Amino acid sequence: MKEISFSIPVSGVVRINENSITITVNKAETTIGFEPPPQKGARISLEKGKTMFDIVLDTARKLVERSDENRFSAAALYHEALDNYPNLKRNSWTSHVVACASNHPSQKHYNSRRDYFRYLGDGAYSLNDRYMAKTNVFPQP
Repeated sequence: MKEISFSIPVSGVVRINENSITITVNKAETTIGFEPPPQKGARISLEKGKTMFDIVLDTARKLVERSDENRFSAAALYHEALDNYPNLKRNSWTSHVVACASNHPSQKHYNSRRDYFRYLGDGAYSLNDRYMAKTNVFPQP
C-alpha cells in the first residue's frame, strides 16, 4: 500500500446567534439550534426591602386564607411559593420555615427571632393568631 500526501485548502465561518450556531465550510452550510440550559443555582430575586421571611409569612397567609384551615406543612408552603418564585431552593425554604416557629426543636439553630408559626409536630405548622389575615377568624383548638 502506497500513501500519497496532499492538502486541500478549506475556508469556513462559524456564526453564533442567541439560539443557534451556523457552520459554513467552503460551500456547505450546517445550522445547529439549541435551547439554553436552565440556570442551576440561579439566585432568587426579591423586591427591594423584601426578605425570605416576608415571603414565608405572605405565603402562609395566602394558603390559610384559601384553604380555610390553619394547618399546613413546609412542603405545602414551598409548593405555593414556587408559583411566584420559581428559583426557590427547598432546603433554604424549610430552614426559614423552621426559623419562624419559635417552639420547633431545631429553631435554636437559627437566629431569626420570629414567631410566625406554631410547630404542631409531625411536620405540621399553624399560623399564630396575630399574623392572621384580618378577614379570617379561626376557632382555637
